[in-house]
Amino acid sequence: MFNRRVLRIKVLQVLYATYKKDENSLKKAETELLFSIKRSYDLLFFLILLLEDVTAYAGKISDIRKNKKVASSEEKNPNLRFINNRVTESLTSHETYTKYINENKLSWDNHPELIVRIYQTIEKSEVFDIYMNQKEDSFRNDKRFIEFFYSEILYNCPDLFSVLEEQSIFWISDIDFIITRLSHIIDNIKKDDYTSIKIPEIYKKEDDKEFVINLLRNTLIHTEEYSKIITSNIANWDFDRIADTDKIILLTAISEIIKFPSIPVKVTFNEYIELAKIFGTEKSSGFINGTIDKIIKHLETDNFFTKLGRGLKDS
Repeated sequence: MFNRRVLRIKVLQVLYATYKKDENSLKKAETELLFSIKRSYDLLFFLILLLEDVTAYAGKISDIRKNKKVASSEEKNPNLRFINNRVTESLTSHETYTKYINENKLSWDNHPELIVRIYQTIEKSEVFDIYMNQKEDSFRNDKRFIEFFYSEILYNCPDLFSVLEEQSIFWISDIDFIITRLSHIIDNIKKDDYTSIKIPEIYKKEDDKEFVINLLRNTLIHTEEYSKIITSNIANWDFDRIADTDKIILLTAISEIIKFPSIPVKVTFNEYIELAKIFGTEKSSGFINGTIDKIIKHLETDNFFTKLGRGLKDS
């Protein structure tokens, strides 16, 4: 599930927290890194569970309205399209999902007001009205509405963001990625085979866990050594004057160049420039670009690293 860019971001976040606390505990940093990745994976299941709970609440409301003493014809014969949405059923009955929810005891029970507000927002939306009143009761329409639920209803729900921030410091920065992953999962559910749903494993590749742990470890262990490399390649700059985020990006990039022989230098170069655009200042990407370029030439000249395979130095 988590590609290497996301894993690099996780490493940068933990390194930044460690740097600000002036700590150098390898074990503590590693524990925090793996916990942050696990919590991000939890969020995927929490958001599926949120859909299940909102759907269950819609069912309760429908029953209450149906059983009123003075119920309208519409209330006596409710439209159950949202409640019986086939994509929701496919997601919430999936073995991987139900097993994970039960084993990790995930629950929205402490936030019933959030469920109510989300459903009230859904009912008021024009898209919901169109979905519920379309002539065709199709799987395609079910899928479109659940994609709307995640990309619009949840993504623009300040109450949800407040709850997420309370529950985990990692979730606010993860929400974009997780909703994108959910959209991919939903989009790949086949009309004639609801069991075709595939919930990804926590790591995209088998060696990704080893990669992210080693990237963190090597950066922490060699911080002093890599700091000297940076200092020798920044003209008219003092290392202490570099913004903390830029320092950490440079330290991690050097770690990856030196310690990961199977990753092309160009890949590392491009990845950390992109990360500088995300986490740095307006000038960070230009500074990181020029500095890493100088550092790579310096490391090549002094034979600091070896890349395995043809073309890995410049491809």
